[in-house]
This record gives sequence, C-alpha cells and structure tokens, in this order.
Amino acid sequence: MSGFKYCVALDIGGTNLRGTWLDFKGRRDKIFLKKRPQNLSGTKHALTLLIQKIIARCPEKPGIIAVASAGPLDVQKKCYLKTVNMPELDFFPIGSFLEEKFSLPVLLENDAQAAALGEVTYGCLQGEDFALVITLGTGVGTGVILDRKIWRAGHVTGPELGHIFLGGEELCGCGQQGCAETLLNKRALLALATKYGLTTTSVRTLINIGQQDKQKFIRLLQDYGARLGLFIAQLQVMLGLKNICICGGLAHFARLSHKFMRATLEKRLSQRSWWLPDTIKYSSNPDLSALLGMLSLATKQY
Repeated sequence: MSGFKYCVALDIGGTNLRGTWLDFKGRRDKIFLKKRPQNLSGTKHALTLLIQKIIARCPEKPGIIAVASAGPLDVQKKCYLKTVNMPELDFFPIGSFLEEKFSLPVLLENDAQAAALGEVTYGCLQGEDFALVITLGTGVGTGVILDRKIWRAGHVTGPELGHIFLGGEELCGCGQQGCAETLLNKRALLALATKYGLTTTSVRTLINIGQQDKQKFIRLLQDYGARLGLFIAQLQVMLGLKNICICGGLAHFARLSHKFMRATLEKRLSQRSWWLPDTIKYSSNPDLSALLGMLSLATKQY
C-alpha cells in the first residue's frame, strides 16, 4: 500500500491543463480541464487555481502532487529543460514552485512516459511487461516500458523518439529538420487537411467535416496513416516491442487511419516480419492515461 491516501494528479500539455484527485485504488473525481495560458505567469496562476480546486474537492488532504508534462524535463531536479512547444516554460523549476506553494512533495514525469505507465498499469495494455506508447497531440511523445518500468536510456529526460528523422525539411522546435513530430502532430495534421480542402482549426471539427466529403477525408486518412505507419516501422526496427498503444489528443483520428497505417507498416517490414507488433491498441481514455501513470509512480515512490 502507498504512504498516502490521495494524490493530486496533473497533466500539463502545450494547449491544456488537466487534473483530478486519485486514491491509491484508482478512484477519482471528474477530470478538470483548463486552457493553458501561453506565458509563465499565466501558467503558474492557472496551475495554482486548478490545484486549489482539486484539493478543496478531495475527501482528505492529499499527500502528494504528481505532475505529468510535455518536456523535456529533468525529473530529478523537477524542472523543465529547453522545451520544444512551450518556450515560456524553459528551465522553469516547477517542483520547487509547487512545493513552496502547497507544502506537499512534488513528483514530475514526462507526459508520454507517464501515459505509457498508465496504460500498462490500468489501461488498454494492462498487465503487459513490455510496451511502446505513442502520444499524438501538440507534439509527439513516446514512452517505452521495459519489465514494467519506464526506460530512460542514457538520457536525463528519457528517449524522445518523436525527434527521429522521418523526412522533409520543416524545422522542428528541437532545432532539427524532418522530425517525426513535424509530420504527425496536430499542426501537421491540420496543414495536411488544408491541402485536401478540409480547412479547420479543430481536429473534432475536421472529423465532422470529413463525413461530408468522404473522398477527401479518405485521402487524408491514407496520407496521415502512411506517415504514422512509417514512424512505427522505424521504432520497431530499434525496439521490436510486441505491444503498442496510441493515445493523446489525436488518438481518435489515428484510429480512423488504422488500416492505412497498418498497410504501410506491413509493407515496410515485409522482409522482417518478426519486427511487426502483435498488438496496436488505442487508449480508451487518452485524457486519463498520464494521470493514472502518475498515480502508479506515486504509489511506488511514496
């Protein structure tokens, strides 16, 4: 049993803040969602208000604040490094800020790695010891689980596989050109939709528009699915993991492109079929994955 009854679990993304309280059995309140202000002072204020709201609704005073966030992060020092999609948070010591504000210990983890742990502990890959989880949203994150633990490779941040080269000349926020993120994130998807005459600023709206022009929408799904299949093929050459989960804000759209993704993956690996994954699943609740991962980490460390 953990050393606390309740934790505040938070997920900080490029666009939104979300959070709730959880107990060590996974029981929780509803998930609260707020737009994240695109500046440091606004983010600090919004975070403070969200945590205060969660604590006020918690049955007892929580014992820890567990934060999953896009990064990169130094999880030991509990601070951001130079970020890719959130430059206003560069080198922000979020751990010391929250610990001073709320007099509670703070646990920090990359959101994709937290989501990976959440999916193998409570989610669609529950019980699996080895897995790859890909988060598609404002950025592209990855979490690798080996023997039920987060694999960090030789990096303080853990491997950021969304920044492997996939093609093209677009400059990524990490400073490189042609990263997988530049072809698979929300911005890339909406740009691709515009190319096919399905212009919108919302992925949810895009899916609705697509139902009205199915021919264009299928072409969009083919193109995006091919990109995703190529990315997974590259990861499988390195990792060869048999269980894959896709989550994040674009998970529902990615599910629609599944057959095109699978066709590309199988074509790419046709001469090395043993690299093909046995399972590719989609998170049933992408908003919850990282929060449950933080609960899992908290129960192990406190």
